[in-house]
Amino acid sequence: MLLTALLALFVAVTPAFAGFIEGDTDDPVTPAPAVSRPDTPSCKVTLADRFPSNAPDRSNQLFSGTLTPPPACPGPWAKVVLDQTITVQGRQYDRFGDLKIGDTEVYWGTTEEPSGEGRRAITYKFDKDLTNYSALLRTPQPFRGGIINYQTDVYTGNYLQTVTLTYYQADRKHPAPEVPDHVAGFASQEATPAQGTVHFPLKDLPRNIVRASLEVTLEGGACDEQWFDDVPDEVSAKYPSAGLCGHGPFREATAALDGTPVAGVHTFPHIYSGGIVPTLWRPLVAIDTFSMRPETVDVTPFVGRLVDGKTHDLSFSVTNIGGNWHVVPTLFLYTDKGLTQTKGELTSSEVVPVAAQKTVVRDISGGVNATVTADRRDVTAGYVDTSAGRVWTRVERTRSYRNSDDVTGNGLVQHVVQTDSGRQTSSATVNGKTQASRHSWSYPITVDTSAAKYVDDQNFELSGAVDMTQRLTDEAGDGRHWRTVGHADEWLNSWGMSARTNGVQTASDGHSRTRFAGTDDLGRPWFHYLASNHGLITANWHL
Repeated sequence: MLLTALLALFVAVTPAFAGFIEGDTDDPVTPAPAVSRPDTPSCKVTLADRFPSNAPDRSNQLFSGTLTPPPACPGPWAKVVLDQTITVQGRQYDRFGDLKIGDTEVYWGTTEEPSGEGRRAITYKFDKDLTNYSALLRTPQPFRGGIINYQTDVYTGNYLQTVTLTYYQADRKHPAPEVPDHVAGFASQEATPAQGTVHFPLKDLPRNIVRASLEVTLEGGACDEQWFDDVPDEVSAKYPSAGLCGHGPFREATAALDGTPVAGVHTFPHIYSGGIVPTLWRPLVAIDTFSMRPETVDVTPFVGRLVDGKTHDLSFSVTNIGGNWHVVPTLFLYTDKGLTQTKGELTSSEVVPVAAQKTVVRDISGGVNATVTADRRDVTAGYVDTSAGRVWTRVERTRSYRNSDDVTGNGLVQHVVQTDSGRQTSSATVNGKTQASRHSWSYPITVDTSAAKYVDDQNFELSGAVDMTQRLTDEAGDGRHWRTVGHADEWLNSWGMSARTNGVQTASDGHSRTRFAGTDDLGRPWFHYLASNHGLITANWHL
């Protein structure tokens, strides 16, 4: 009751009023907990210090060098944390950035879109736990990273980037966690409608692998930047002047090893800070905008194929691709300390190359409704002969997807309600004893957009509203009895509008609410609520 009453104090926001033009905005913030830091000796290594994304001649530039483990912090490490602080001023589109260490993309994300000339500079910060990449960080590695930005006389924003890695030494109170023994990473590749499948060579892998997991980040662009409001082709053909993107809203990337399907990889419906209407995201950005969340697939049943010493093809095919997709995979491998060679076999693989989909288009008042559903249930199983005995592994992955889109206003108004949820359950049995893990996810999103008063790029009124949630739960057990080891529920509700008459901005405004409820990376309770109006933070509190 107390929490309900407290939230009620902040639910009401001052509505936008005609002619209001948003001025300077507060710095972007999010409610999610920061990466926890152990209280141990640490060493900070700077990769970039206020490094500009663009040179004086406006050309794009990336920072680079060699990353060497700091002599004062040789490891083992309790944690390794990537921190980024970015400042930008002027007018600019949202851009994407990355950091590659060796051959591995360790970070992928997008930027804040600054609001224009004459506004103050904004600064935002974010972090990422890189402890799982420790095997990669133990030896000197080349690094290269930064924001791919373009400047013109109009788009003047130049991103100043400070990027550091902090190595925290392990001690008795903060022991080094179990981390992968080998990291096989790659530079991103781009899938396109002309080439919807991308390939990554797996070579020089350890011969004594016992467990493997695959992390995949998917970033859509062009007509798939907001893939969840793409419509079936028959709907886009019905409203040719509206410029609706086709191919329908369902997307996934089917991973395959040497042509054998491994899993259908989904993605959170990321929205960039210029998405739909930019005032939606000032200063509360959409979930995971700055550091995009990868999805993880347990590929242990395939270990028997990975330890044969041969080069293998890891491929990803994007379903219903309508634009470009950056695909960023990383393979994390755990090895046997008692054997130099393990052996195994994939005993069962029930993975459909493309999820079963159904599309229904029907007339509604003022337009049409398009409803797209898809389901997937994949099961893989195998064994690995290890120094502890034969380990049998079974992985089951499910997904249930539904997208309902009311398209009205001659194609210029959309009301999208999408539910997307699933679960991965993994079990490993050796000598009759089973250890299991379960990861559940749910990504509901509702999007309302209106360009009904759009004439041209100098005369328009645009508005949008987004309600999005990311629910994640991790459990451990024996396959019958489960205990929760981590839970995150992040929610955001935002509204924004922009209007221009004869090239002059006549209105721009937005308001948002967001909260995170769950646990941090140590399992401690975390609740954080934020609200904004007219570009300024109006509520910011923790329980």
